[in-house]
Amino acid sequence: MSVAGVIPAFMPSAQRRAGLAVPAVAEVGVLAREALRYANAGSVVAVFDRSFYAVLRHRWICVGTQDLGSGPLHVLCEHRPLCWPKVGDAVAVTGAFLHIADRPFAKFDDAEIWQPETVRPWTLQSLCAGLGEVDRVWRVDADDQGLAAAGLSGTALPPSLIMKAAAHGLDALDRIIGDLLAERAPSATDAATIGELVGLGPGLTPSGDDLLSGALIALASLDLLDVRDVLWRACGDHLARTNDISRAHLRSASLGYGAAALHAAIGAVMTGDRGRIETTIAALSSIGHSSGRDAFAGALMVLRAVKRHLAAGKRGASLIGLL
Repeated sequence: MSVAGVIPAFMPSAQRRAGLAVPAVAEVGVLAREALRYANAGSVVAVFDRSFYAVLRHRWICVGTQDLGSGPLHVLCEHRPLCWPKVGDAVAVTGAFLHIADRPFAKFDDAEIWQPETVRPWTLQSLCAGLGEVDRVWRVDADDQGLAAAGLSGTALPPSLIMKAAAHGLDALDRIIGDLLAERAPSATDAATIGELVGLGPGLTPSGDDLLSGALIALASLDLLDVRDVLWRACGDHLARTNDISRAHLRSASLGYGAAALHAAIGAVMTGDRGRIETTIAALSSIGHSSGRDAFAGALMVLRAVKRHLAAGKRGASLIGLL
């Protein structure tokens, strides 16, 4: 699907001429598309070597090149524009052009729209097969600096410092998911304790935030939207503990959207696609310092909880027929 047709056809001749000198946008994420359609002014709020973030009337976009990978907030240029912005530069959308500091930066009239693929039908048997393959290939070193170990089915590794710091929050998250699958209201204590994960760890998106994002996205992939929404409300009470960029990614996750590699990995596990699991895990491992692995750990916590729930012969409104 192209953004052509949702952008006004009229484009001033000066911009048409300028378009010859600026790169084309190859792909726009589903939430970035909304920002480009409905917000036309904002500013650059963070700049890195291969990407930058801008806010257009409270809507976030992340602009970079295609090696950044597909995601809901991403605007992926075919090549790196020569004029890289700085924090505070004005951003404007006019027709099919993204302007930075009053200069045409990129044009997106022929960009493809990225959104996650729909997960194929799955069963308890396929989920068990997928998790079995994860157990075979998922590896966590003793010096792992993130929360990847939370996705293991069991480990003899001594807990790292960050795993020790996350222990109470991880236990609370596991209980909350179990309670919600059993259609019980989570305890107020667990809802408060889960806040210990928000903002936990170093980095642009802290490990605790990435893990919670993975859990939210897995619940959406399972079509457990009521469970996802209750979990998000519990997280929402603690968002002041983290930074603006990580909050933007958490909000995307609350709508069911994350990195394409994470969606691919979750889908492969749910459907028991053994051939794809190892390659999708490898792709996740290249996202950030530990962000991809941390997010997958959160997704695995959800998937393992659903497996336990179904294997015990229990059913929820959205899980009927999967036994």
